[in-house]
Amino acid sequence: MIKDNKNIKLHEEPSNFRSIRVPDKIWKLVKKASKGSVSTNEYLLSIIENDLIKRKMIKKSDRKKRKIVLPHRE
Repeated sequence: MIKDNKNIKLHEEPSNFRSIRVPDKIWKLVKKASKGSVSTNEYLLSIIENDLIKRKMIKKSDRKKRKIVLPHRE
């Protein structure tokens, strides 16, 4: 689980770190386009998922979901 600044824990499914080489010009455009997203990584993930759904390799229901877990207060 990952904590953000507001003490809300985000439950994420297991993942592996990967790297890709992207030309600087493309990276700047991706950063600019991802401003409405949570992060650049989330933006790229949504693009990949959209393409896999379009190619019928995964179902819409298989899309990665972020689960927010609120802290227990007493």
